[in-house]
Amino acid sequence: MDNERTQRLAQIALVWYGGLGPIGYRRVVGHFGGAQEALRATPEELSVPSLRLDPERVNGVSQAHRHLEDVAAETKELAQQNIRVLCDVDEAYPCLLKRMRDRPPVLCVAGRLDEEAEPSVAIVGTRSPTREGKEQARLLARACVAERLTVVSGLALGCDTWAHRGALEVEGRTVAVLGSGIRLLTPKENAELGRRIAETGAVVSELPPWVGPSSSRLLARNRLQVALSQVVIVVQAGPSGGAMSTAERAFRTGRPVCVVTWPVDLEKTEGNEKLLQAGGHPLTGPEEIPELARMVRENLERVLREEPGEGSQKTLFADQDQTEE
Repeated sequence: MDNERTQRLAQIALVWYGGLGPIGYRRVVGHFGGAQEALRATPEELSVPSLRLDPERVNGVSQAHRHLEDVAAETKELAQQNIRVLCDVDEAYPCLLKRMRDRPPVLCVAGRLDEEAEPSVAIVGTRSPTREGKEQARLLARACVAERLTVVSGLALGCDTWAHRGALEVEGRTVAVLGSGIRLLTPKENAELGRRIAETGAVVSELPPWVGPSSSRLLARNRLQVALSQVVIVVQAGPSGGAMSTAERAFRTGRPVCVVTWPVDLEKTEGNEKLLQAGGHPLTGPEEIPELARMVRENLERVLREEPGEGSQKTLFADQDQTEE
């Protein structure tokens, strides 16, 4: 087995079986000088205070070397199902994610997600939108496709679903970012939608292929939606939740946040009002997407000019990011 392949398997084992998230992974690998070296660490070496690993992760990392053959078998099986497993050192790893300080060490991709950046818009919102919110998400996605923009969302029920559907209706490209493993397209109501997305776009997960969703995993995936897009559109949102977490991440990393404006008496728009008051760009409807497309392309150029990890650190409300260590 060549050294490059061994290094990749070690990296995947630390994430999938060691239980390390982006921050913890880099802390551990940096401490020991590499993924293979970390796999050889003893529980005592892993328990040093500077690594900040709880007993469960100490045990997971110290046992991860036992799963190298499992990793090799799983990645081979995924490849046979046209699912790529990418490490952040791979050339094929998406360049926009590679620029993140908290980028996923390992990424599973069903479909096509090129290493080159593409003009993209994240469309997010509540899981229980009104009829007007569903239709607005759908129409906005269709308008984005008409401007040759990729639509990024999270495959959740509600606004996410209608954004993905809108893009597919006009044969557009859309990317779904999961808060579960790539083998578990959740919620189950959207499993078929996820398979359709993978045929022409991509379904992406940073998690071990077999794990289910959790609140922290769903919140953590929001940062990937932001990183893969250059503008975030909030369709309809309550005062807290995933859409607001996504908007917060966008503000902190310098991505413009466009917020759909609604009549004051429409329910589930408290988040929209909050974001507009904080400086979000008002968006009345699909007719404004051509102008937004110009913003997308300008922002893509800016992002690519910046050093990785740069960007605005403006915080509008209490931090809701929960990137797992």
